Amino acid sequence: MKLHLISILAIAASCTNVFAQHHTEPEVKPKIVSPLSFLSVRSEQLTDEELKTFKMESSVMTVVPGGVDTVSHRHDCELFGYVLEGTIEVGLDKKTPVTYTAGQMFFEKRNILHSYTRNPSAEHPAKVLLIFIIKDGRPGYTREYPNAR
Repeated sequence: MKLHLISILAIAASCTNVFAQHHTEPEVKPKIVSPLSFLSVRSEQLTDEELKTFKMESSVMTVVPGGVDTVSHRHDCELFGYVLEGTIEVGLDKKTPVTYTAGQMFFEKRNILHSYTRNPSAEHPAKVLLIFIIKDGRPGYTREYPNAR
């Protein structure tokens, strides 16, 4: 069991930033700290013959207490999010954000505009397991307004 846990931790450590979301560009002062952080969990090519050009990427997104992210972006893949801890608000297609709490799952269809993520708690971080089903060669993350700061 101990060896299994060590193996899992080693794999997770080696996968960090393999599929990091919200890639940052070189910072210009003043440095803006993102309210989101990502820890890669696992990356696997799918084995079904009809799906062999797809892979599953997963990461845990942490949103700091009171954190808000308004960087409009798209994922050229299917995205499932399972709230592990806390509460988050997710805004898609510029519609009213929907609130999800621990134990709930949400789905973002391919290339839908994602423009809002918020942790309404002022005291506790929110953690979400993100699962991406992405076709080889497609970008996992694209800013809607690449030159915006």
